[in-house]
Amino acid sequence: MENTRSVALHQYLRSVITNIPFGIITVANDLDVVMLNSIVLSLLGFDNKDPEEFVDNPYTHIFKYVSKIQEEFEQEILIKKERKFNILKFSFNHKVLNIKCRATLHGTLFIIEDITHQAKLEEDLIHKANYDILTDLINRQEFEKRVDSFGKRTSDSNLAGAIVFIDLDRFKPVNDLAGHSAGDALLKKVSEFMKKAIRRKDTLARVGGDEFIILLENCSLAQAVKITEKIRKEIDDYIFTWNEHSFSIGISAGISTITNKLENFNEAINSADQACLIAKNEGRNRIHIADDAENESRQHKEEVSWINIINKGLKNDEFVLFKQKIHAIGQTEKLGHYELLLRLKNDAGELLSPAAFMPAAERYELMLKIDEWVVKTAFKSVSNGIHYSINLSGQTMSNPDFPNYVISMEKEFNMNPTCITFEITETMAIKYFKVTQKTITILSKRGVYLFS
Repeated sequence: MENTRSVALHQYLRSVITNIPFGIITVANDLDVVMLNSIVLSLLGFDNKDPEEFVDNPYTHIFKYVSKIQEEFEQEILIKKERKFNILKFSFNHKVLNIKCRATLHGTLFIIEDITHQAKLEEDLIHKANYDILTDLINRQEFEKRVDSFGKRTSDSNLAGAIVFIDLDRFKPVNDLAGHSAGDALLKKVSEFMKKAIRRKDTLARVGGDEFIILLENCSLAQAVKITEKIRKEIDDYIFTWNEHSFSIGISAGISTITNKLENFNEAINSADQACLIAKNEGRNRIHIADDAENESRQHKEEVSWINIINKGLKNDEFVLFKQKIHAIGQTEKLGHYELLLRLKNDAGELLSPAAFMPAAERYELMLKIDEWVVKTAFKSVSNGIHYSINLSGQTMSNPDFPNYVISMEKEFNMNPTCITFEITETMAIKYFKVTQKTITILSKRGVYLFS
């Protein structure tokens, strides 16, 4: 009679376990499986297997594909240290599983649930709380957490970083004239420009309607300026079109640095914000470095100001070319051969030599634009019987698109390329040997002389 009841109870338990909507495994004290259901097999990677195949076999067989479960709960299984549920959540076979393990008097009980849908909902909620819906960039709350985390790491090391606060210029007319759909499309495009300009380890956030902020980790102030200038240039050159409307926008940017001297790392955000406001008040479409004695040097200020001066000079045609006669001593040449000399006119009307602005131009990769201006101006003015020598920078000679620019100018002004000699230094030719060699080959075939 007792045996009949035991068998009936056992069958009843099997029926219950079979119909429960989650996975169950019971393991005896001898570590053999007592009961389990088919849901467990499906969740743990066994397809088309009969649960009975695992009964009275070591429990390790059931965890063949997920040994992590066995490792995680080894104390509960072997030592039965505590009789309470211990929980593990992990991903397996494109699912998120929730595993509960509890030591019992007669063995161990496992409950395994597929919580993929629930985990996805939680993930979506966390994402919505920390990310901007339009651009999918992190929001200010999450950004401040990351700044604080990076700042704490700098406290115990020599790490340094920078904060860049960016406000779009002339964005309001886009919304007013073309509508908010156009404004949203432009914000997405601008965020793409910024993502391409920063490094993988950097963090970009949207913190307002047309405001963005960047955390540049392990980044010097000079490098931060270079990255920001790249963003400024990219957006300044971009023409946004929407239906019959065309818009030209820009950015005002403020930069501050993070060092281990800061006590409140979010102060760097406020400093960058204030620097951005100054950039806007000074005329927009420019960069301003936070005026903080601890994180700014006069040299960097001057370099940033030169960036603005150079860009203004290119935009307003304030560069000037002079020609200096070249001829052999004691001889009179039939053809006029001139070397072109570049100067930049400042707001006071003074002519500045390249020594004043070239270091900043080279550092922030503006030499290509300057050299292109020189080439265009020279090609426009060259006439029969005149030969010009033009000095080129290494940055320009190493740019694979430069030969195409020269050819396009040659065609535009219908000039003879043999009237031009490009001069480069041996140091630059060696430094950028492969690209320079290709540039020389292309231009030489068209009759341009190159001298180093």
